[in-house]
Amino acid sequence: MSSLRPQAQRSPLTLLRVWIGFQPNQGLRTVITYLLMGVLAVSTVGPFIIMLSVSLTQNIRFLLFPIDLIPNPITLENFQLLFDRTLALRWTYNSFYVALVSTLGGVFTSTMAGYAFARGDFIGRNVLFYMFVGILIMPETALIIPQYIMLSDLGLVNSYTALIGPWFASIFGTFLMRQQFLSIPRDYDDAARIDGANIFDTWLRVLMPQLVPAMVTLGILRFMGNWNSFLYPLIVTTKAEMRTLPVGLGTVARSGGDAGLDMAGAVLGFVPTFVVFLLGQRYIIQGVSLSGLKG
Repeated sequence: MSSLRPQAQRSPLTLLRVWIGFQPNQGLRTVITYLLMGVLAVSTVGPFIIMLSVSLTQNIRFLLFPIDLIPNPITLENFQLLFDRTLALRWTYNSFYVALVSTLGGVFTSTMAGYAFARGDFIGRNVLFYMFVGILIMPETALIIPQYIMLSDLGLVNSYTALIGPWFASIFGTFLMRQQFLSIPRDYDDAARIDGANIFDTWLRVLMPQLVPAMVTLGILRFMGNWNSFLYPLIVTTKAEMRTLPVGLGTVARSGGDAGLDMAGAVLGFVPTFVVFLLGQRYIIQGVSLSGLKG
């Protein structure tokens, strides 16, 4: 009895440590791993499958329970209603144009600013950089009102300039690019200088090719962020034809659209970012792996 007493008096923390330290055999560990991965996959992918299924289901039939994951029959009625009743095509164009130009501009300015902060030699470089990065502490919502006042005074509300301008430069992108430039040895700069390359040639032809994974990663993050942005486009646009897709779909859902119409809009907003991620995922993995090796 005395030998059992210490086990009976174990605290919950001790029992938790024993459970965490439990090492099942290889077969049981594999089964548990696949079960957890399956649950995670279903909980992640399931909502998207239901969204796609409802968007391809005839009106009213999606109210039946359980929902048919494979609609019978498959119809594009909800998408046709979306394009007939709303300015979805115009909103999609606005979102694509704004996201693309903002992404290209943000990546370009971030690489130039990152190169200046990493390789430049000017007074107050570090102080200016820390002040620059300090803006990241402020939430973006706190900057919307000053931005709107400035744009309103300049007469740029309801314009592409208003939708693109504040995102043409990226503080996070500048920080990311600076760290990437710092990870490249300065021997490359010295070798380029010996060969007669100037600062611009060194940036463009020597260093930039080594930053392709980081630039693609930043571009994907910027594109997805600009595409899904809701609050800022909602503030700076009051005309229906200037709205972006998330804002336009938000007005449709608020006006009492049916679930099939809403899911069709959700699919329309989801597909472009999904395609962009699929096209650039190998660069993201490569960028993360290289960052880990260099870090």
